Amino acid sequence: MRNAAIMTAAVLVVITPVLPAQQGETQGQDRPPVSFKQEVFPIIKKHCLPCHAEDNYNPSELVLDTYETLMAGGEHGKALEPGKGAESLIVKKLGPQPPFGKVMPVNKKKKSGEESKNKLTQDEVKVLVDWIDQGAKNN
Repeated sequence: MRNAAIMTAAVLVVITPVLPAQQGETQGQDRPPVSFKQEVFPIIKKHCLPCHAEDNYNPSELVLDTYETLMAGGEHGKALEPGKGAESLIVKKLGPQPPFGKVMPVNKKKKSGEESKNKLTQDEVKVLVDWIDQGAKNN
């Protein structure tokens, strides 16, 4: 009888599908809601607006002055997809191997081969990823 119960439990474990966590269930949910106005936009203002303001020319045509222009995207499509922080273009462009072009943000005054002094900290990148994972709300 005991062997039958063990076998039944083993079969259930093997045939029970492993379901992925619902989007946002673990990603970005380990912290209170991230505020676009209080946490995200200050990072964008500091690191991105020197090049990605509406009044500046930038080849990607990505304007980050407002929530609406951020969500509209640029020449390369949407900058982000709510719920998919690590997969979003805006986050990938911050990493060591962006899908195209240079790593952002670019420090136009740096010497060739020198790392940008305007690089985001890990905490700043985490804020962006968490905000996107939480739905990229205009809050």
